[in-house]
Amino acid sequence: MLINSLSALFAYTNLINYIEASIILLITLSIVYMLTADKLADGEHDRLIIGSDNTNIYMYIQSTWLGRQSLLRAFLPFFIILNCALWYADYRSYNGSYTIASWLTILVILALPVLWWTISVWRCSVHASRFWASIARFFTIAVYYEFFLRLIIGYYYPQIWFNCQQLIIEFGDCV
Repeated sequence: MLINSLSALFAYTNLINYIEASIILLITLSIVYMLTADKLADGEHDRLIIGSDNTNIYMYIQSTWLGRQSLLRAFLPFFIILNCALWYADYRSYNGSYTIASWLTILVILALPVLWWTISVWRCSVHASRFWASIARFFTIAVYYEFFLRLIIGYYYPQIWFNCQQLIIEFGDCV
């Protein structure tokens, strides 16, 4: 996350540089840390978290949405899946098997799960320490930065990742 998009923008454009990106990310992290509350008391914590014995995926999704899972169980699985999906889309675009429209479709497909994940992480972060809750919340916000940078690349700088000679039939995507 942010590795491919930021490095491509740093290397091939003058849109943003290292210092500006670092400042934006540090300000975002500090704001998220200031807005993150401390961990719930132990009595409330035990009452809210559902045991790890629910093996049904739908119950997991619901309990995560309601904030009844631990932060690790809410954050980590989708973070891994999201990064794998973004990496796969980038891999396919580098090899020329994805067009710009296909690549942007992946972003649209991932938009609703990212929204679910953000709300779930926000609700489940009351079960973790302030430090880990801030880190998890920061990464959910960083995903929105990633989507924004990918939209900029897709619309304004498609020649970075796509072979524009092959995509000329895309009605001016690479103009």
